[in-house]
Amino acid sequence: MRKDDSDRIEKWAATSLTTALALLLTLILCGPAAVAQSAAIHANGAFADEFDCSQSQTSIECITVSVFAQSNGQPFLSYDRSISDLNTGALLQDASGFGFISNSAFQVHGHTDSLNADTTVAGFVNQFCTFDPNTGIPTCNSVPGGVVTGTWTAITNLMTHGSGASTETFPNTIFITNGTFEDQAALANVNVLGAALANVTGDVGRQINTFISVQVRH
Repeated sequence: MRKDDSDRIEKWAATSLTTALALLLTLILCGPAAVAQSAAIHANGAFADEFDCSQSQTSIECITVSVFAQSNGQPFLSYDRSISDLNTGALLQDASGFGFISNSAFQVHGHTDSLNADTTVAGFVNQFCTFDPNTGIPTCNSVPGGVVTGTWTAITNLMTHGSGASTETFPNTIFITNGTFEDQAALANVNVLGAALANVTGDVGRQINTFISVQVRH
């Protein structure tokens, strides 16, 4: 994905040393042998994504949504919603999912992208994890999923171009991307399974001959 997304993820991951250690422990305990499911897509068309966090008196909630069109086939959607303890930074729970959605679920009209997807459909992978407060060890289970929606409105005509390979790690999901993209900043409003973020910064644009691998870990 893009450098600005990586910067936002690094900022989130660095909310405290405890969070970083919990993430590291999760990855150690959930090594390659524990990879639950994965998907590989060939993105070649419009995309929209968003990553941001909100804070309450006791916790930090972070939400990411990414949707990619394909030249041949249905759009691909992934989401992640994590909640961490505000005081310790320890991960408390994480809901994530990925899979293909109907062509009508992701639309691009001028400077606005819209998403309205049902993740309860067959073949869509949805998982929910809770984390032991003492060890950080996750317990994950498959769940039915729900509705993921979003709107992105481009806020600048400045287009960024880039290419290459990158890896991004969320509490229960890993993205490996290799290809070329063009993107621009957008004002985003998203809702993941009832949890919403409004007026946050996202990105819209297009992927060009980009290969994306997604892995979910238990």
